[in-house]
Amino acid sequence: MSKIIVIWDSMIDQYIYGNTDRKNPESPMPLLNVEKEEIKLWGASNVAHNIASLSGDVDLITMIGDDWNGKDFSKLCENAQINLIALFSDSPTITKKRFLDSQYKQQLLRVDYEKKSPISLENIQKIWKILSTKKASYILISDYNKWLVQPELIDTIKQISQKQWSKILVDAKPYNISLFEWVYLIKPNFKEFSEMIGQQWLENTDENIEKFGKIFTSKYKTNLVVTRWEKWASLISLNGSVEHIPPKQMHKVFDVTGAWDTFIATVVYALDNGFSLLEAIKLANKASWIVVWKVGASNITKEELWI
Repeated sequence: MSKIIVIWDSMIDQYIYGNTDRKNPESPMPLLNVEKEEIKLWGASNVAHNIASLSGDVDLITMIGDDWNGKDFSKLCENAQINLIALFSDSPTITKKRFLDSQYKQQLLRVDYEKKSPISLENIQKIWKILSTKKASYILISDYNKWLVQPELIDTIKQISQKQWSKILVDAKPYNISLFEWVYLIKPNFKEFSEMIGQQWLENTDENIEKFGKIFTSKYKTNLVVTRWEKWASLISLNGSVEHIPPKQMHKVFDVTGAWDTFIATVVYALDNGFSLLEAIKLANKASWIVVWKVGASNITKEELWI
């Protein structure tokens, strides 16, 4: 199997479950009586977890803090069989704490622990050395806009990929899109895609996807897949071809948290196993519809994928 490297923003997803039978006498908010807690990988680490579940071979390059959450993060990666290459930051390990009602599985509140800080030149140089040694076939950038992306870092990754013939796939945010010309694939959701092309109120139609998608691929010289919620996914190839890929069956969505992490992870897994890009997108569709039945950031397994 080829080497797959996931790089970018990783986080811990912490879930606190409880019941809300009692009223809070001090405020109009519900009172949560805690019953259980769990922590999961999120962000780029959730992408890596999905790849590990499918293929068992993935490296994760990410920044964490030298703190207790960073230790928990490292342990979670070890348990998930992810080869963690940690770059340490003065900022704390990013953590999302979610409070949920156990009975209805509804999220009552999310608390974020994070402090954005730009990646240092020293860590960019470390990434250069790591990528030069690893010689990845696929580099997957999962951008959650937490590192305050540096052009120097993207240039470094592109230079390495050109030398090694690596394919770069990016789950990009609109703010950083100009940095990702000439990568193999960019995957925004529909809202992000609309912002990327300067259309804040774009209607989610096949016609708009085709029109603006072709403009996008021509401008950025890349393949594009747009995930479109209930319409699921559309692929606009660099050669101008367009494929709209609905799910095989419609069902009620339970929780979309992490569904698009599963999507991009499955695309990489499928490409690495000889699938065409269109076939990979179709398989990723299936994987995403499986994980939306699960609570929170979840991963797909081979057994589930090939049922």
